[in-house]
Amino acid sequence: MSPSSSPNLCFHITDTGIGIAAGEIGKLFQPFIQLDSSLNRQYSGTGLGLALVQKIVALHGGTVLVRSEVGEGSCFTVCIPYHTRDNVSITQATTLLPSHHLPAENAQVLIIEDSVAAADQITRYFSEMGMQPIIYPKGEGAVEEVLRVQPALIILDLQLPNLSGWEVLNQLKTNPKTKNIPAIIISVVDERSKGLAQGAFEYLVKPITRTQLQATIDKLQHSAYSKPPNLIGVPEAVLDTPLILLAEDNRANIDTMSGYLEGRGYHLILANNGQQAIDLVRVQRPDLIVMDIQMPGMDGLEAMRRIRNDQQFVHIPIIALTALAMPGDRKTCLAAGANEYFTKPIKLKQLVTTIQELLSR
Repeated sequence: MSPSSSPNLCFHITDTGIGIAAGEIGKLFQPFIQLDSSLNRQYSGTGLGLALVQKIVALHGGTVLVRSEVGEGSCFTVCIPYHTRDNVSITQATTLLPSHHLPAENAQVLIIEDSVAAADQITRYFSEMGMQPIIYPKGEGAVEEVLRVQPALIILDLQLPNLSGWEVLNQLKTNPKTKNIPAIIISVVDERSKGLAQGAFEYLVKPITRTQLQATIDKLQHSAYSKPPNLIGVPEAVLDTPLILLAEDNRANIDTMSGYLEGRGYHLILANNGQQAIDLVRVQRPDLIVMDIQMPGMDGLEAMRRIRNDQQFVHIPIIALTALAMPGDRKTCLAAGANEYFTKPIKLKQLVTTIQELLSR
């Protein structure tokens, strides 16, 4: 850098991942391009992240550099010019933490947890939120305790004495009197996909923070589980609410689509790959399926074919989504069993319109 040039502020982001071949680096900043383009890819993503980073950095007059070795990892360097001004007063800005709209005060929360330390921590968090935590320390008899307490929310550990949390969750979700009570798993076991597939509203891995729990409660407030005045008594079953299975492995897409659809009154269940989608179709029998094509393990095309091979699921509407728009994709998806086909990024209003049309047929 010459003495007359503006100084740069540089950030180095290094990973120890799979690395990138020299011939592939040029593709990194192209939107919707992924180095792994197989339908059952091992690594998720839409192919937009680095393209957006480059555009944002360019708007600031900066550059993005990449250094990588296959099998060793990569280093991304972001350099942004900055300018200093003399005689400019600096005022320290104070950012106030946002106030949370908490669930209704005095709502009862049943905490099924045998660890005294964990139960005390979760109890403290809920007490600070103005809710009434109740502790039940074992799996055996947990469903009976739920029926007795009639809580607005259930916190469930997986490693319980006498009866595992998985079995408790299964009993809760197969009992008509308890299946609509939201259950949040909090466990040292990291099996989020399995927990969500079996009906948990959310899955948190210990140790948790108050911020994590608060964010989950905020999410619950805005979901189809709760209606104003929120978490008072047992959430009633909404018999006329269509059940939609969203098969998608990208977290950002899940959050965006599920939030939009739940905000319009649909109830969602989630699958992260084709096999989970098939399993949920058999157990939950959704009214409609939104199926991403490019997923790890079993891809969406194979999942649609297997679902259609079962005569009892022939008439479930399926909307196929893909970020890899290739010639012939639409024909391939329709042949595999889809009723409609869209490329990402999809307009959510268009998605809802199509869902309404398919459900009304």
